[in-house]
Amino acid sequence: MRQDVGTDGVRRRVVLAGALGIAAVGGSGVLSGCSSGSAAAGAAPESLSAPPVPLGPKKTGVNYPPGYVGPVARQRTAIVKEPATFSVVVPQSLVVGDWSKNEFTRWMEQQTGIRIEWRQVAGDGKNAETMTKVNAMMAAGDIPDAFLGISFTRSQLYLYGAQNLFVDLAPYLDKYAPNLQQVMKDNAEARKLMVSPDKHIYSFPDVNDCYHCRASNGRALLNTEWLRKVGLAMPTTTDEFREVLTAFKKSDPAGGGKTVPFGGYKDAPLDTYFMNAFLYNPGDPWLVVNDGKVEANYIKDEWREGLRYLRSLYADGLLAKDIFTANEDQIKRYGDNPGGPILGGARVYYWGTLMTLDLEDPKARWRQYETMSPLKGPNGVQIAPWDYLKVGLEVGTLVVTRKCRRPDLLTRWADYQLDLEVVLRSYAGPGFRWSAKGDKGINGKQSIYGYDSWNTDATKGKTWDQYGVMYRSGDFRLAERVDPKRPTFESPLYEQTRDHLFQYKQPMEQQFPPVTFESDQAAQDAEIGLNLKGEITTSMAKFVTGKLDPNDDGHWRDYTERITKIGLKPYLEIQQAAYETYQG
Repeated sequence: MRQDVGTDGVRRRVVLAGALGIAAVGGSGVLSGCSSGSAAAGAAPESLSAPPVPLGPKKTGVNYPPGYVGPVARQRTAIVKEPATFSVVVPQSLVVGDWSKNEFTRWMEQQTGIRIEWRQVAGDGKNAETMTKVNAMMAAGDIPDAFLGISFTRSQLYLYGAQNLFVDLAPYLDKYAPNLQQVMKDNAEARKLMVSPDKHIYSFPDVNDCYHCRASNGRALLNTEWLRKVGLAMPTTTDEFREVLTAFKKSDPAGGGKTVPFGGYKDAPLDTYFMNAFLYNPGDPWLVVNDGKVEANYIKDEWREGLRYLRSLYADGLLAKDIFTANEDQIKRYGDNPGGPILGGARVYYWGTLMTLDLEDPKARWRQYETMSPLKGPNGVQIAPWDYLKVGLEVGTLVVTRKCRRPDLLTRWADYQLDLEVVLRSYAGPGFRWSAKGDKGINGKQSIYGYDSWNTDATKGKTWDQYGVMYRSGDFRLAERVDPKRPTFESPLYEQTRDHLFQYKQPMEQQFPPVTFESDQAAQDAEIGLNLKGEITTSMAKFVTGKLDPNDDGHWRDYTERITKIGLKPYLEIQQAAYETYQG
């Protein structure tokens, strides 16, 4: 499981780097105006002359659950009769290994007739190192036919596309991407999320509708064995939670004064769980939409009330002293303590970020920890922040450049990867098996597939490590076969998300969507946003640990004045403009 945590600051710096890179490219004189709805600039005229590609008939022998929505296994044919070669830039990956020798790469070439000359760049595709190299590559005009697995932001896609460096794929998707057309029918928001402000589409997306990921910002775990020891039920309110932690501290279940009532680490912010007992808080960049107006929640009175509550917990010794500074290795040392559990609970994304998972032992330690429902605050607020939009569809997975003579073939190559069998091979390698009738999936319905053995070591050199184009719908993910003799964390993760979090989600219209900025807005968003994040996170730690006092009007006033001075007003103005553009 790959968790995308702690990347917001990096992503903001990347946006700024992208804006500056675009300016450098724009000044080089190598770019021209926007493309039209016909063949892309630089593309061969025949790239749009072939007839539309239909969906192939379904393969037999694959069992789907009733009402299934997701990728389907179909009969497929090669894309070209004679091999066609393209250059593609990809990130380095220890799991993929040498892209040219990778087993899935060879299988794709045999199946499609499309050969790829891979150009690997350092980094994981998301970090600043990768984007610095990509920006320099484009500024120098040293561009490939396409980029795969490089996490361009929406703003970068739009800005590069508007300068005619990236191809508008819309006409190609309409004719040559039948699987993606089905994705857009399955997901009403998909096309809206793909389209740039100029109504063009500059990338082929990846779909990964991870149910539990939508709620990961609002997840906290509590030790149910300790609850039984102190004779208390799972807390449902802020007062009951304080009572539970106080009981843990007094009874010291770990023994010898080693008990830590509640812990966490810096990459799983406290505010995304606890502040939702006071107001809706989705986390960084802490923007919400109320009646069409974009607002910042970190200057509201309810935020201050949340700080007061957290300060009281910390002052009473109920929160770990290193809760703002510990990294993931440190929280795992708490979770893996060899003498037995020492943590009453923790703010983490799932059990695997808290401790090493023993999937064989039905009484393994991680099974003691259960997902908490959101706490109800003093004014009745009780929200589990649900990500309707940013989890599910990732733009920028495949980006075709103006160098490419046949965007139609790369579009078909990407669409080929949305077939169910191809998704499974790309994601987990060749060691999957179709399920028999009656086999159960994670949600208890008919299973579609399962794995003989799947872990990172077993799939090295055999998959594309989730960098390829895939369609993993919610139904697809839940259709993985469950072995009742070897239960994993997937079923309880789904069940606890469904039972403890889903029912408390906020209305979709309150979520600030993934927006796109003009070049000047992108630079402003990156600079002001990064400074705001530094102030918000630093001041929160100070308020909770007692270096600042949330009860002191002067300390609170100084904090809000610092926020204002950084540029909150112009920041909200550009967010509002981008939001209105997104809404159309």
